[in-house]
Amino acid sequence: MPLHPQFVFDQGLKDIEYGGFFAVTDASGEVAISTDKQLQDQVAATLYQADHGDDVQLRFAHDGLMRLYDAPNAGFHELADRYWTPHGSGRCRTLALQLDALAALIAYQRRVPQDAANDAVIRGMLEKVEALYARSTVAGLYSSDWSTPLELATSIDLDISATALLARIGNEPLGLGLVGHLQIHAENLIGRVAGSDSQSCVDVALTRCAVRAQVSVVLARLANVRDDNALSNLARSFLLQTLALFRDPAYGGYWDRVGINGKVRCDWHTSYKNHESPFPIKTAYDVALLLQAIQALPSGASDADRASVTAALLEFHDSRNGGLFMGKGYFWSTPDDPTVPFIRQFWAPPRQPGIFSIGNLTYLPLHLKSLKTQLAAAHALQAIEPAAAVAHHDDAVLVNRELQVIDGGGDVQRIHPNGVPTINVDLQRYLAWLAKARASNETPYGLTAETAPLGFRADKTWQVFSGLHVISDLHALGLQIENKASLIDCIRASQNTDGGFAEQPGHLSDVFATYCAVLSLRVLGALPNDIGGCVRYLQACQNPDGGFGDVPGFGSDIWHTNLAVLSLHALEAKAPDEQGVMAFALRCRSADGGFANKPGYPPDAFSVYRVVSTLFILNRRIVDAEQTVAWLQKLQLANGSFHYRPGKAVSLVGTYMAIAAMFLLDAQPTYLQESKDWIASHQKQDGGFGPLNATSATTDESFVCIQTLLILEQGLSQYWVALLN
Repeated sequence: MPLHPQFVFDQGLKDIEYGGFFAVTDASGEVAISTDKQLQDQVAATLYQADHGDDVQLRFAHDGLMRLYDAPNAGFHELADRYWTPHGSGRCRTLALQLDALAALIAYQRRVPQDAANDAVIRGMLEKVEALYARSTVAGLYSSDWSTPLELATSIDLDISATALLARIGNEPLGLGLVGHLQIHAENLIGRVAGSDSQSCVDVALTRCAVRAQVSVVLARLANVRDDNALSNLARSFLLQTLALFRDPAYGGYWDRVGINGKVRCDWHTSYKNHESPFPIKTAYDVALLLQAIQALPSGASDADRASVTAALLEFHDSRNGGLFMGKGYFWSTPDDPTVPFIRQFWAPPRQPGIFSIGNLTYLPLHLKSLKTQLAAAHALQAIEPAAAVAHHDDAVLVNRELQVIDGGGDVQRIHPNGVPTINVDLQRYLAWLAKARASNETPYGLTAETAPLGFRADKTWQVFSGLHVISDLHALGLQIENKASLIDCIRASQNTDGGFAEQPGHLSDVFATYCAVLSLRVLGALPNDIGGCVRYLQACQNPDGGFGDVPGFGSDIWHTNLAVLSLHALEAKAPDEQGVMAFALRCRSADGGFANKPGYPPDAFSVYRVVSTLFILNRRIVDAEQTVAWLQKLQLANGSFHYRPGKAVSLVGTYMAIAAMFLLDAQPTYLQESKDWIASHQKQDGGFGPLNATSATTDESFVCIQTLLILEQGLSQYWVALLN
C-alpha cells in the first residue's frame, strides 16, 4: 500500500474545530486520546509543513503555534487545554523548546515573508533569548516571564535544538549575537559525539536511540550548510555506531535505549531512581529519525542498513487506517532476548500523552498514533517507493499437507475428565492469598495482593487480565466463584463502543484484553452485552497474511492470532479466513519442529503452544507432531524446568507452555515428577506463586503454576488447556 506523506493529518490528530494538533490518537484515528495541546507538537507540525506542506496546511499549523504565544512576556506557553487556555504546568519556558519554536517561526517566515506579525514575534523572541545569554549562567527552564530559573541544569536537548537552529539559519544573520551562543552549543555537541568512541561506557545522554538519531541529523545538516567534510564524517561515524548499538539482530528492528554498558536490558534500578519505564521498546519514531539521518548523509549507511531501517519503520504501518502505530513491546523472557509481543510499555512515566493507569501500574498502549511519530515518518518516507505487493501463498496446499483433522471440541464447564486431582501445594494458603488480591467482593481480582507496593509490583486494583487467571484457577480447582453477578457486570462494563474490550472501563480495546474479558465471561457462564460488535472487532484484526494483530491494522504474530481465534471460538464465531489462520501458523514453523512468533523468527516454547492451541480449537493437529514434541522435550532440564528456547534462560511461563503444548499433542515431559516438584517449589511465603528468588507472587504466575500442576496430573481436558492460557 502506498505511504503518502500526508496520510496522517486528518486522522484524529488535527483539531478542525479549535485549531492546532493533538498529541495522540487511537488506532482508528477517531478518538483524540489527549485533547491537550503541546508546544512541541505545534512546532513540529509547523516545521514539517514549512518544508513539505502547501500554504493552507502551513498557515493552519502556524496558527496553532501562535495560539500558544504569550505576547506580554514573549515566548510560548508549553501546555494548554484544547481551547488554548494554558495549564499551570505549561506556563514555563524550556529554553530548548523555545529555540525550536523560534526555528519554526523562521521556517514560516521564509515561506510567508509578508507576515508582519510573525516577524514581530521573531524579534521579541530574539530579544528575550539574547538577554538570557547575556547573563552569567544559562538555565534549562525558566518561569513564564523569563525572570526566574526553575531548573539550572541544561540537557543535551538544548545543544540539539541550538544546533538545529544554527543549521536552519545557515549563513543568515540572526539577532545581535545569538549565532555565537548557538555555535558554542554546536561545539559542545560535536565534542560530545567525538568523545563517544573513546569512552568505555556510553554517555548517559546518548543511551537513547532518538537522541542519537537527532544528533546525527542536526550535525549532518550543519555539515551540509558549512560544506564541512570533517563534520559530515563525524556524523556518519556516529550514525553507524548508533545503528550497530541499537539493532536487534534476532528479531529485527531497533531498540529505544541501551544501558551505559551499551547493552539492552530491563533497567530496574535506573528506572526506580529516575522514574522511567524499566522496559525497552521499539518505536516508529526512533526508526523514522534513523531513516532521516541516513537520508541526510549521502553514502552514510550501507544499502543493507537503509533497507533494515526502512523495513523497521514500515513494520508499524497501519494497513487498515493508514499512519504508523507508536511501536511495540515485549513480555521479557530474559533482559536481552525478548520473545513474546506485548503492545504496551509498563511503568511508563505518567506525564506523557497516551498514558493509562491501573492502580499504581501505568502503561502506554503502543498501538496509539502520536503526532510526532507521523510527522517524523512522513518526513522520512518522502523518498520511499511504495512496497511491492506481498506474494500470494497457496494456503490450501500447505494446510492439507501439514495438518490432520481432529475433534477439538469440548465444554468450558466440563473440564475434569477424572475429577479434580490433588496437587502438591498448600491450597488453603493459596486461596487466602487470592482473597487478598481482590479489593472487594464486588470487583474482579488484581495482579497482586499488595496494597501500595514500593517496588515494581502492581497493587490489587482489578483488571480483566488478572481476573481471567483467578477465575480460571478457581474453576479448574473445582471451587465456587463468589459473587459471579458482580464479576460479570464489571467485565461487561469494559466493552467499548468499537466492540472490543479494555483492561478496565475507559481504557482502549485490543485483542489481548478482549480475550481476557470474553473467556472470563464464558467461564462465568455469560457473554458480552454486544456479541456482534465484539465478533466484528476481532474479525477486523485479521490481516491478509492470515494472522491477527493486536488491533485492526497491526502486523500479525502467532500470539495475537491465538488469542483472537480463541476469543472468536468462545463467541461461537469464526475468523474471516480460517484457512489463512492455519497457513500463517504453519509458516511460523522452523525446520527442527519448533514454532516462532512470526515467520523467520527464532522458535520458542511460547509460540509452539500458541500454534498447537490455535490448531486444536480449529480441529487440526500437525501431521508430524512427534518432531515438535521432541523439540520441546529437548528444552527440559533434569530438575524438571524448561528453557523457553534452546540455549536461553529457564522460564516459568515457558515451562507451562511447553508442558501444555505437549499435553495437547498427547505427550508428557521426560522428567515428569521433577516438573511437578519444580513447579510446586514456586509457592511463596504469602501463599501465591512467582519466579524463584522474586519478591512477590502474581495472579498471572500463580495461574501458570496451578494450571501446570493440574495438567501434569491429567486433571484437565485438552479443550480447556487449548482455550485458557
